[in-house]
Amino acid sequence: MSVLTIVEASKQFNVTRPRIYRAINKGELTTALNDEGVQVVQVQDMVRLFGSQNKKAVSKSVRNSVPDTDSKLVQLLEEQLRKAEEDKTFLKQQINDLRKDFDDYKLRIEHQPKTEHETSVTSNDHVLKAETLQIEQAEKVSKEQPNFEKSANQDKPIKKGLFSRLVSEILR
Repeated sequence: MSVLTIVEASKQFNVTRPRIYRAINKGELTTALNDEGVQVVQVQDMVRLFGSQNKKAVSKSVRNSVPDTDSKLVQLLEEQLRKAEEDKTFLKQQINDLRKDFDDYKLRIEHQPKTEHETSVTSNDHVLKAETLQIEQAEKVSKEQPNFEKSANQDKPIKKGLFSRLVSEILR
């Protein structure tokens, strides 16, 4: 009499272990303990209940499809690698072109001839004009005053606001 453990029987007959235990509880299968104390069932009872043994054999079609799948996967990966290398060389070329353009622009900026100081019109120009008008008016008044008053005014420092001091420092 040949016997199988419950795990072996479930694998060979393609039946779950709970299904085997249900058959044992119903009395459809008889069990015994082997020398190691493991519960075993008889092969004849398993064949009677669950049919013949289903040996798990790998069909030829499955065996043939595995290498085919592997070769397709290898081809796909090689194509992806080739595309990645092309992208890498393209991006390196783009970086080199940008560096060259940057260096060219840098040289153009460094080698521009210095032009005379050109003043640009800003939003603060109206303040500068008003300040120069005040200075001109002060000069006219000082010319009209007698000499003794000029000497008194020359001793006093002219009070200037913070903004006018900043502008005069910038213009120096």
